[in-house]
Amino acid sequence: MVDTELYGMVRRCRVDGVSQREAARRLGISRNTVAKYWDGGHIPGPPEERAGRAEARGKTAIKEAMRDYCEKNKGNEQRKHKINAKTIWRDLHYEYPRSEATYRRYFAELRGERQVNTRMPLSFGIGEAAEVDWKQATARYRGMEIKLHVLCVNLMYAYTPFKKAYLNEKQCNLVDGLASAIGFYHGAPRKFIMDNVVAARKVGYGKHAVLTDEFKLFAAHYGVEFVFNTPREPAEKGGVEVAAKTAGGILTPVMDIASIHEVNDKLLTECVHYINHTGRVGNRRGAVKEMTEEERPFLIPPPAKNYEVGIHGKARVSNQQLFEFDSHLYSAPRPYAGKEIGIIAYAFRIELYYHGRRVWECERPILDGENRVFPEHYRYDLDIKPRSRENAYPLLEGVMPPELDMFRNLCRPKNTKCYQLYMLMRLMDEVGREALLAAVGIANREGDPTYGKVLEILAPGRGGGEAGENACADDFYVEERDPSGYAALLGDGERGI
Repeated sequence: MVDTELYGMVRRCRVDGVSQREAARRLGISRNTVAKYWDGGHIPGPPEERAGRAEARGKTAIKEAMRDYCEKNKGNEQRKHKINAKTIWRDLHYEYPRSEATYRRYFAELRGERQVNTRMPLSFGIGEAAEVDWKQATARYRGMEIKLHVLCVNLMYAYTPFKKAYLNEKQCNLVDGLASAIGFYHGAPRKFIMDNVVAARKVGYGKHAVLTDEFKLFAAHYGVEFVFNTPREPAEKGGVEVAAKTAGGILTPVMDIASIHEVNDKLLTECVHYINHTGRVGNRRGAVKEMTEEERPFLIPPPAKNYEVGIHGKARVSNQQLFEFDSHLYSAPRPYAGKEIGIIAYAFRIELYYHGRRVWECERPILDGENRVFPEHYRYDLDIKPRSRENAYPLLEGVMPPELDMFRNLCRPKNTKCYQLYMLMRLMDEVGREALLAAVGIANREGDPTYGKVLEILAPGRGGGEAGENACADDFYVEERDPSGYAALLGDGERGI
């Protein structure tokens, strides 16, 4: 076979005016070979591909039957279950006997014959746009699996991601997520490209979508514009679709969580890691971190006040200091029993107002039927009504710090459990919240925690007293009280009973 070096020698003989006969003698090759390459009409290399042979009649018949099968059942496919090679083999191999592997090979050839739907590659200017979409994921809370909705935002110039999880896709959560993204980016792009986000539009789709009044105010507050993708047009939102898929990967396997904030901490950590360690993405000219720092000065500076949207409501607090809101039970501080209070529910918290003044706030519950009743609201009644402690709903079912909640679950003396919890609340006032919870955590890890053990951890030698020993007994313990203490019930500290 003539290689590049021999071909060059033949061509030099031609340039130097040497005859073909003499060139063949000098190079030791046939005159036919010299003649083939003499004028440069052929270039050495792999042989030219010959025209393929005609397809075997049996293969042609099977492929034609496969085309007819696909066309006939075109409208009978499911959204997530399409016709594939196995389906076709199952129905056609009796008439056209071939192995399933052969059918898969033929079906791959048929797919290759189809015209692929092409997409236009997009390029965004610095600070121009961010894409927004929701992604569903799963977490495990108190042994139950719950659905989380992850808001995914991608700056399209630098491909900078931001993700935050919520319990649903309501408007207040969408606003909170976009405001959080702007805070994370230290500014806002000029335009948010929204996928089919129902909470942001009042009517219409795509370019005909009309913003809700709340989002019109949000756009005015941050100086941004909202546009919506054309329905069923994934090419317009490719960047955020990839980000949404990544969010699902971050939350796999399913996490066991005590709070939704654990999920958001993990999502934020992964976003920061992606920014710091990812190189060039797509047709961008630099790494994500480099382009993010370059884009930041071109973003719209955030306003002085963050924008929040809450669900407003009112409720009357019962004489048990309880009220219902959004199908959940809440408690209020004692001074507001019997009074009407205002409520604002944000993405992760509930705020209570009385006469325009905020009087309490707490986290929103996650599960249906989960209460937000706090023992500290009932401290006065627990102090003056000792016989009610062992049946006190706030102590039995109320919201406590994780350490005290575990203490409540592990404590064996069921008859005195609530009394021990009450004593721990009093001890917290004495030693401080952090010190007490640390001691309770140690007692929990040792197993079979009691008030006496916590007291011993905090002050060695102090936990063996009468109160500590009685509090640990698996029997009712009635505290001895001075009758003069009941004078407070009469409203006059000077009167006896």
